[in-house]
Amino acid sequence: MQKDLDKLRRSKRRTHRILAILAISAVAALTIVGMKSCSEQYKEPYNKEYRPMDSDTQHVVRPKN
Repeated sequence: MQKDLDKLRRSKRRTHRILAILAISAVAALTIVGMKSCSEQYKEPYNKEYRPMDSDTQHVVRPKN
């Protein structure tokens, strides 16, 4: 009787562990697919007019003495 109960508990624990691993894997796969599809939407630069400030040639107006 006790052996049967122990076997049932081990089987139940193993089943729960497998289901948890499958659920975590499914969530990770969905996250990866979602991030990939979202990144494919933005192949072009978001702001095409962006130019970094340090690469611009800045014109400094100096007063004439």
